[in-house]
Amino acid sequence: MIRLAITTGFFILASPAFSQEPQGVITGTVNEINGNVADATVQAKNIETEVVYSVVTDAEGFTLSQLPAGTYEISVPPLGWRTERFVQPNVLVEPGQTVRMDIELVPGNLGVIGDDLAFLAIRNKYSGLQGEAPRTADGRPDLSGVWQGDVDPNQAMPDLLPWAADEMELRNANFHRDSPAAACLPEPVPIWPIIYRFVQTPSMLVQIYEYQPGYRQVFLDGRAHPEDLDPTWMGHSVGTWQGDTLVVETVGFNDRSWLWAGYPHTDQLRVIERFSRPDLAHLRVDVTMEDPGALSTPWDLHMVWRLAPGEDVLEYICNENNLYFDNIGTR
Repeated sequence: MIRLAITTGFFILASPAFSQEPQGVITGTVNEINGNVADATVQAKNIETEVVYSVVTDAEGFTLSQLPAGTYEISVPPLGWRTERFVQPNVLVEPGQTVRMDIELVPGNLGVIGDDLAFLAIRNKYSGLQGEAPRTADGRPDLSGVWQGDVDPNQAMPDLLPWAADEMELRNANFHRDSPAAACLPEPVPIWPIIYRFVQTPSMLVQIYEYQPGYRQVFLDGRAHPEDLDPTWMGHSVGTWQGDTLVVETVGFNDRSWLWAGYPHTDQLRVIERFSRPDLAHLRVDVTMEDPGALSTPWDLHMVWRLAPGEDVLEYICNENNLYFDNIGTR
């Protein structure tokens, strides 16, 4: 069965009550290089009203029904790093018309652990998991488990200060030749579509994941940040509970690392993460990055990660057979 869903932004589910005119339908399939994709989100944004209609594909495809006549932008957010975002503008839907769209997704950054065939295989393997979120002995939601990360489906790039925008332009021009990650150094905010293991205790949340440095600790014992922080690659993280949401604040970063996609930051970077588990199979991850030295406004990301209980975190060794510097700029 096709499932209709409301996601972020101004979304509405059409019904005959909204209009007396015959309404239209968009139907079709979403495909990548290995066939049909189930559990992908298809969005139709009405260009005039900016109302967005959303549907999740199943094995048969998708159907967006009861669409008011108009011109739409059709999009499919990226599936991790497996595929690129798909956008098709200016799709005309006339009253009573059915538009057929068979969407072909473009491969993304293939060949890396977690973003090749395994990403969709793991996603589909556990798609039927249901149940209530488990709780710890003190009544808190238990975030423990193995999670498949994913990207923000509506990710917007940050607003940079002029110096940071110039620096980003240089990094793009030289194909990120100087990326710390290419030299096996950490990226400070773990928000990638890879496998994570969360181990939650009353005093600490430990994250283990398939990327450098491979682990992270968040103190839950009520301590504050040290007054005289020695800047580090990953910063210092403390967490507090606000209802059923764990709010993690991280400060004390050095300025040597790069943010997601290569964006610069300074040692003023402050990261707020909010983790909530609405049910057994999903982890809501909302991230806000603030840096008055590099970002003109806070950078917000909103993701949903999925439980993958039969998986494990693989060993990640970056500096073995690292051919990045031999090949950079040759693509």
